[in-house]
Amino acid sequence: MNKLITLIIGILFCSSALFSQYYYIPASSPGNPGGLNADSEYPSGSGLDPSWTVILGPSQSSPAWSSTETIPFTFNFNGIAVTQYKVSSTGVLTFSTSVTAVPGAGNATLPDPAIPDNSVMVWGIQGTGANDNILSKTFGTSGSQQHWVFFSSYDGGGSWSYWSIVLEEGSDKIYIVDQRHSSAANPQVTAGIQTDATTATMVSGSPTLSNVAGSSALPDDNHYYEFIYGSQSAIDAAGVAVTTFPYLILGNAPFTISGEITNLGSSSITSMDINYSIDGASAVTESLSNLTINTYDNYTFDHSSTWNPSSSGTYDVAIWASNINGSSDMDPSNDTITGTVNVFTSFETRKPMLEVFTSSTCGPCVQGNINLATVLSNYPEQFSLLKYQMSWPGNGDPYFTQEGYDRRVFYGVNSVPRLEIDGGFDANPSGMTNQDFDDFAAIPSFTSLSANYSIGGQSVDVSITIDPLENMNSNNLTLYTGIFEFLTYNNSSTNGEIEFSNVMKKMLPDAGGYSINPLQAGVQVIENFSFTFQGNYTLPADANSPINHMLNHSVEDFENLGVVVWIQDDITKEILQSTTASLVTDVNGDLSSASKIMIFPNPTRDIATVAFQGLENSELQIKVINLLGEMVISERFTSSSNLDYYNLNVSKLNSGIYNVLLISNGDITTKQLQIIK
Repeated sequence: MNKLITLIIGILFCSSALFSQYYYIPASSPGNPGGLNADSEYPSGSGLDPSWTVILGPSQSSPAWSSTETIPFTFNFNGIAVTQYKVSSTGVLTFSTSVTAVPGAGNATLPDPAIPDNSVMVWGIQGTGANDNILSKTFGTSGSQQHWVFFSSYDGGGSWSYWSIVLEEGSDKIYIVDQRHSSAANPQVTAGIQTDATTATMVSGSPTLSNVAGSSALPDDNHYYEFIYGSQSAIDAAGVAVTTFPYLILGNAPFTISGEITNLGSSSITSMDINYSIDGASAVTESLSNLTINTYDNYTFDHSSTWNPSSSGTYDVAIWASNINGSSDMDPSNDTITGTVNVFTSFETRKPMLEVFTSSTCGPCVQGNINLATVLSNYPEQFSLLKYQMSWPGNGDPYFTQEGYDRRVFYGVNSVPRLEIDGGFDANPSGMTNQDFDDFAAIPSFTSLSANYSIGGQSVDVSITIDPLENMNSNNLTLYTGIFEFLTYNNSSTNGEIEFSNVMKKMLPDAGGYSINPLQAGVQVIENFSFTFQGNYTLPADANSPINHMLNHSVEDFENLGVVVWIQDDITKEILQSTTASLVTDVNGDLSSASKIMIFPNPTRDIATVAFQGLENSELQIKVINLLGEMVISERFTSSSNLDYYNLNVSKLNSGIYNVLLISNGDITTKQLQIIK
């Protein structure tokens, strides 16, 4: 009998040990867990929300523990209620608050004797600097709160690094959040949980785990690891996304349903069925075999059975995996992911929107700009282009602006040069090809977009017309407007470039754009914006002191401004349509004469539009003179209206600077034109 009791106790002990453990799941999308913490990530006292509480101060030259802190809600660790914790300046949070020995910064593989029992860690960072603080804050409402322990501006491999450990009420989950890092940082940490001297769970890559998040101070690019108490399911395939393009033309049917799933089980997936359903109809199934999808690997697919809708409309698409390795999924709660697909009958040619992140202090940006110009030269007037000068490397470009920074954060851009096309192409512009452009231009648009602008003194007025061809039911649409300078020179710095094109000067009303309602087919939308550049021209010393639009401006030539407009879904980042606005009047100077003319785009490759006012019914002559004083173009025409244009074909001229002369009744007005091939 005693042997039987001993055996039963042994079995119970083994069962307890089996489940007294954690497993983790890496986040499938960027951001903070649950989205409760939306605070920006800055040092304490230098931008961080003051509602955070410092629990261990800076300049910890030797490893130290914080004070003992109380968890503000009921929380279980390893199945046992805990109420307090303390944190070390080396990245270790422990619920064993009576320990005195502090782990050093030299991290190692878990389990490790230097780590107390019942600990969570980002082991390997240090709080030695003057800005290095550990802080806490609780987010959410009772029953579903999160308690954050924030390592702010900690030393992570040579420069600043931000991490957090998060305790979640109700679920008893623990998160390790990778938040923000200097480009010079190279963190090598052990991220995980150690319950005792023999039991631990580490994030793959530890003890040399580096960061996934970039340098953004917003949560947009954060990455987290979710630790769950218990045993990981052997078979668990979770839906990640429906990747079928959300806007389709009925005439192009049938369509391929595409998606992405991830393996959250402890066993590799070698076979499975991939399923999709439209509007809750019967599943369409494809069986796959000879697979190797390891734990935490993602798998993308194009379903072999196409979908052929009978009419236009909005459809709900669901995808999921089943019959995994011949077995049922052990966690059905995360199997299915859904998406919306819109099928239309009317469409318009898309004008791709290109946004470039660059800098005059960036050596590789030179080739990026050269290659981009070469590719785009094959597509005159078929695209919209805006460039944001950035604040790095070094001291960055003097034409850097906060609005350019905001767009960088919007996309999570952490390197220059970087090119975004319609919110769906994220790469170095040096590698862009004609095929890349063709692929985006071939995607149909379902919105007609046009815009006009005028310039008067230092004021720019913009009128935008949206003509939806189909219903666009998204609640996340934003109208963006950017004023840019066709060519700038004064921001030249260290990379050898002496001229810069399509440089963003101001966004209207700001970098957040203007939210618009869902678009309805046939219902025209008109929006108007205006901005007056204040004060005088100022060239900042560098990106550390960007222009203050309330006081001054950085426009080199107000006659050389353009405007670009685009409609974007802020959630998917997809740009639905873009356009470069047309100049309708330049009211600089005397409107009653042709004392000033406007030429755009400038520089150009083939067509330059010469705009003028006040010469109705006049016989005019345009001459183009090269720098040798030779006349290379001479054309005559009659102006038919008070505000008029003339499209000048300069496609046969070589690259260079030319003087354009507008001659009327013996009066001559001159403007420079640059041609770039």
